[in-house]
Amino acid sequence: MTSLKEHWRGSLLFRRVTAACLFILAAALVYFGSRIPRSVLLPADDLNTKCVARVGESQMILLKPNVGEGDLALSYVGNKNEIADIWLENATLDDRSQRLLFPNSGTKAASAISYTTGGSASREKSDDTCHTTIEIRRAKGSAPLDTLKLYQSDATAGPQRFRQVVLDAGKTAMEIEVHTDSPTPGAIDLPGCHKLLTVGGNQPVDLPPIPVQMIVPSGKIDVHFNPSDPALPIWTGKEQTFEAVSLGDGTLRGKGLEIVSMGKTQAPPELDVRAAGSGDGITFSRIKLGSEMMQLEIGRDPEKAKAYADGTSLYNYDLVAAIQKNPILSFAFAVVLVPALWKWVKKNCFPDMTD
Repeated sequence: MTSLKEHWRGSLLFRRVTAACLFILAAALVYFGSRIPRSVLLPADDLNTKCVARVGESQMILLKPNVGEGDLALSYVGNKNEIADIWLENATLDDRSQRLLFPNSGTKAASAISYTTGGSASREKSDDTCHTTIEIRRAKGSAPLDTLKLYQSDATAGPQRFRQVVLDAGKTAMEIEVHTDSPTPGAIDLPGCHKLLTVGGNQPVDLPPIPVQMIVPSGKIDVHFNPSDPALPIWTGKEQTFEAVSLGDGTLRGKGLEIVSMGKTQAPPELDVRAAGSGDGITFSRIKLGSEMMQLEIGRDPEKAKAYADGTSLYNYDLVAAIQKNPILSFAFAVVLVPALWKWVKKNCFPDMTD
């Protein structure tokens, strides 16, 4: 210790190097102290603006969504001029629908199933459209949901005048009930009323107006929404979005949300939002389906979350701003610490300087 003091007194270079190191250390502390991730209060408009999955390029992943057995994961209630079709890559009919529609066939293995619109319709009785209702629920007895993926796969959704949502629940089985009903009693020849059910390689079945239940043990659930009259699009607003699809029965809660590239599996998430603290998660609501994007709204007051984009925190503690906002700290730095530090530097590092 004595030799260090003597070295300090006897070496001007040592004092200057030490002072420079202290300044570098202080600058590093300010730099890293202003980049400590902080949680943000939800909902946040700028965060919702970033919550976009581009068609064919990225997908949304809801982490640990709180969907119990029999609870809705996604739902849709049809409206005038809206026609909905479903494609399943790996599904079966439930026992009731199997016995009703295929009474002479045994239980079959999972296969591709489609529920689509076919045939022509007359507009003589009404200018309305048959309304299709879709309910997608977590199957009873199924494993809890680890992730729920949402995306759109067709980059030409805009020119082809439809909107699309693809749901993938991974290895958690999902139950689907779909039915198409006329808004006018007895009117069965309206646009969208004629539905075809295709199971595997079999011929399409012309469906009567009854509900159909299907089970998806794994794989994609692909739903398209089209206008029955191309002259009257189903989307609205300057962003041309379709907003008739709901997560759950209006909202879903989960531990977080990721938006990831569909092509770069090793890249960090484009957006990563995680629930902060010991709360029970984040609320997700209001799906918007556009021709080039899908968007969600994140959070309900007073939820908090931490958010990252491409691996970098979006919201940080700003040490300098915190000091500037505190009158006591501002006074201490401006009037006491900075002058005292400058006086110390002149005395020890530049002894020949004069005031």
